[in-house]
Amino acid sequence: YAALQNLSEGITFIAERCVEAGRDSSVTWVGSLIGGKVSKVRVDSRMEGDGSSVNDLEIIFGGGEQRFDLNANLIHRGTGTQGRVLAKGVVKDRARSIFKGIIGIEQQAKNTNAYLAEHAMILSPEARAYAIPGLEILSNDVKATHSASVAQIDNEQLYYLTTRGISEQEARKMITMGFFEPVVSEIDAPEVRWGVRYLLEKKWLPKQEAEKLKPEDIVDLYVEPEEAGKPIEDIFGRHYKYR
Repeated sequence: YAALQNLSEGITFIAERCVEAGRDSSVTWVGSLIGGKVSKVRVDSRMEGDGSSVNDLEIIFGGGEQRFDLNANLIHRGTGTQGRVLAKGVVKDRARSIFKGIIGIEQQAKNTNAYLAEHAMILSPEARAYAIPGLEILSNDVKATHSASVAQIDNEQLYYLTTRGISEQEARKMITMGFFEPVVSEIDAPEVRWGVRYLLEKKWLPKQEAEKLKPEDIVDLYVEPEEAGKPIEDIFGRHYKYR
């Protein structure tokens, strides 16, 4: 299931997505928040049946005065379930974003494996980002991990690229798109994967340039992983490339 939000300026977007995964079923969410003025989204992934699994991939890219509030939760009720949230966001100008999420594991949910990761990058001094993961675990026989980070662009990466003759602005873009790519490259459906990339590229550009950008213009910018959709080995994505 994919929900790509790229609404016009000034729009308020409120949504709730919920799935109940039955026995031995598998669900993949893809969500992106890019447009609008204010966005508030809640995603509840409930693994009710034994052996069920959910993979939730979320992206935020904010600019101007945009506000984003994303709450992504994993609720484990069946035995042997697997849940995963991987969320990445970038904010520039005076934009604000907040990632919240809970791993909830009920007492009967033995042999559960849950992972919640929320990472954000800030591109300007007035932008703000927050990541608040949490755990509510009532069973002992489980594995639950969460991670969160908020950081600016790595100056060492920026320096490395500029010493190779790349302009600072282009280097910042490459680092930003590379930050998103570990999430984007996991999207199985090519139409959705390239659709997300196109929206991210447009978001980076000034408005007049963005209006001229066509989907085919970005094809040569990316080198696809050999097998899109495979779980990434490194959350910071050492297997992808951005030209």
